Amino acid sequence: MARSVAILVAIGIGLLVPVAGQLSFLIRYSLMAMLFFSFLEVRFSFKLVQRVHLLVVALNLSLPLLLFAILHPFNPQIALAVFAIAVAPTAAVAPVMAGFLRGNVSFVTAAVLLTSPTVALVLPFMLPLVVGRQADISIIQVALPIVSIIFLPLLASLALRWSWPGGASWLKQYSGYSFILFLFNVFVAAASAAQFAHEQGSSALSLFAGIGLAIALLCLLQFRIGEWIGRPGLQVEASLSLGRKNTMFGIWLALTFISPVAALGPMFYILYQNLYNSWQLYRMR
Repeated sequence: MARSVAILVAIGIGLLVPVAGQLSFLIRYSLMAMLFFSFLEVRFSFKLVQRVHLLVVALNLSLPLLLFAILHPFNPQIALAVFAIAVAPTAAVAPVMAGFLRGNVSFVTAAVLLTSPTVALVLPFMLPLVVGRQADISIIQVALPIVSIIFLPLLASLALRWSWPGGASWLKQYSGYSFILFLFNVFVAAASAAQFAHEQGSSALSLFAGIGLAIALLCLLQFRIGEWIGRPGLQVEASLSLGRKNTMFGIWLALTFISPVAALGPMFYILYQNLYNSWQLYRMR
């Protein structure tokens, strides 16, 4: 409950301080730090990979393009906001949620470590198809930051765990500070959106409402599809793997390559995915 309030406060302050949107370049580095702490916690083995994992990865790449193609003729900005979060990999916190829901933590951990590098490698080829209509973006220009933002923290965490296990264990006690970085990213994204709204005037309100509705439907769709492909026996795990998104990656992607208004997609998703997980916990209990 306290964390949910903190997220809302960060959004509120960001909306009041639109000039903070100029700090959006820092989101990349705070996200890398968050991923580094997350990767310190996870263990991976190819023995954990199942057929459902491959379905999750395939949907993680195909669903964003399909939804973009459907929505773009009606509203390109809503389509971009949906794409920004639908293409994000499984959140590093998803295995923790699996534990709360008495699910298979190893399954969801494998999903995190499969979707993250896959998205990093494939997204540079997808993004020019989506944003290229509005901007001249080369594959190399997109590939370098996306690949580095995922693989540098992953390799750094693996190297530290291999060369200095004691140091890795010591750093884990500070992983809670990742939430402060999370709040900073939400604050900057909200400020960027407020700056956009100020420039667009009252016409932006209907756009924001449309994005909010579209993201609510997207969140429900992804969790439900995950439950469907996970039957029988892996409904909770598959729903988390597909539905619980790395929203910070989505925010960084939107602010770096798309637009400030597209960052509203991941921001709305923060609220909706937490509401859905709360309902899952209630249903389980």
